[in-house]
Amino acid sequence: MPHDQVLDDAIEAIVVDEQHSAFLAVIEDETPLPAAGTLLGSPVTVTSIDYTKEARGLVATCQGPDGTGEVTLADLAFSPDTVTAWIHAAYRRYLGLTPFPARPRPEWTWPSTWRCLSAGGRTRPAAR
Repeated sequence: MPHDQVLDDAIEAIVVDEQHSAFLAVIEDETPLPAAGTLLGSPVTVTSIDYTKEARGLVATCQGPDGTGEVTLADLAFSPDTVTAWIHAAYRRYLGLTPFPARPRPEWTWPSTWRCLSAGGRTRPAAR
């Protein structure tokens, strides 16, 4: 399956109703924070990810060599072998941007990492 089609499949799985909120939910579920990333080639630690308004899209609070600040999530890059990088690539493609390198994960679906417990209908992460 071509790389673009696999990313399109990931986008379709993520974007259920409200696009940015859907991406935020998936990233929150799949990205353990703090997470290592890079911003313009400099290493940063992502401490939180949020959605404030459509004009900015998803934003990340990062700690870097020059302090702590908020940046648009699309400007960050993550290690290509991580699920976070795969979701981030789908997010950048959704925004019409060229995805940063990410290992294709055609087997990835969401919310496959969640399962419903029969007692009380609660949910919890499945073992990875």
